[in-house]
Amino acid sequence: MSQESIIFGGLDDGHRELKGSFSNGVKLIIPSRAMSGLSTRISINGGQNSIFSYNTSEGQFSMGDVEDAEDTAYDEYPFSAQNRVIVAHALRMAGFADQNNLGIVSGLPLKRFYLRGSPNKDVIRKKKLNLTKSDITGLDGYKPPKIIQHDVMAEAIAGWVNYIMQRDAAGKLYIDKQRVSKRTAIIDIGGRTLDIAVVKDWELDGARSTSDEIGMITIIEAMRERLYDLFEGVEPTDEMVEQAVKTGEVTAWGKVTVVRDIREDVIMGVLNSLRATIKRRLRSAQDIDTVFFIGGTAKFLEKYLKGWFVNQVDVDDPVFANSDGMLKYAEYVMGRK
Repeated sequence: MSQESIIFGGLDDGHRELKGSFSNGVKLIIPSRAMSGLSTRISINGGQNSIFSYNTSEGQFSMGDVEDAEDTAYDEYPFSAQNRVIVAHALRMAGFADQNNLGIVSGLPLKRFYLRGSPNKDVIRKKKLNLTKSDITGLDGYKPPKIIQHDVMAEAIAGWVNYIMQRDAAGKLYIDKQRVSKRTAIIDIGGRTLDIAVVKDWELDGARSTSDEIGMITIIEAMRERLYDLFEGVEPTDEMVEQAVKTGEVTAWGKVTVVRDIREDVIMGVLNSLRATIKRRLRSAQDIDTVFFIGGTAKFLEKYLKGWFVNQVDVDDPVFANSDGMLKYAEYVMGRK
């Protein structure tokens, strides 16, 4: 099969969101929300279907505008049917089906990717195999594209690859040797994990690089607890929690309640945890040339993260930094571009 017939993609398939970047120019974000079984929602006005149901070898799942979603904040998620369904649905939303052949790079948190200073071959192998099982079909007859090549990168490292791999005017990839030679700290704040990678000359500084379980899910769960207390023991729905985190307001029993102070308290608590881990690893970062933040949660917290380091820079499209880096790696290595 010629490389020209393969579409390359980077899949930052995190615990809260999946970001996809593809060589045909498509980019997308979908929430990592899959419900076990079939949704009971029915359109009564003949509108476009917002629920997509899938069969897998481990049961049925529903995607889209589902009522409730299964938790993804567990260690086996990258190797699960739940992950496969979310990836398959993302590829569907990107416009791919069984006539397409894909070369994909996906990600793992830094601490999952490495074990005692070397790539964790068993975990990487399980991650690779999970997306090539080919056991998913849509109840409406949809068949996902064929993933004929699949590699795995460490998150945050993918963001560094995106930084040091650039495109010329013709779109051809090249490596910026000056950026490679500089010591760079990439701080990736995602859905479940914070990843810190310090890299110079293709070498990862293991003593200063780490992962910690702090991310948007931490904010979501802290807000859920605060709303539970506010509503005197009534469990808020996922939709209510999301509304409170995004807007500082929540609608319950038909009434809008302003919870901006609670929202700010929750965010500041998580920021303090982030700051403690980041500063412990990087200190003042006086020997680091460039520090930058990437990830969906980093974008959400953007105004709070300003000025943490003297040598801090903004990067283009921090939300897609990992998936763009994975795409570049796929094109460069799989496609030899």
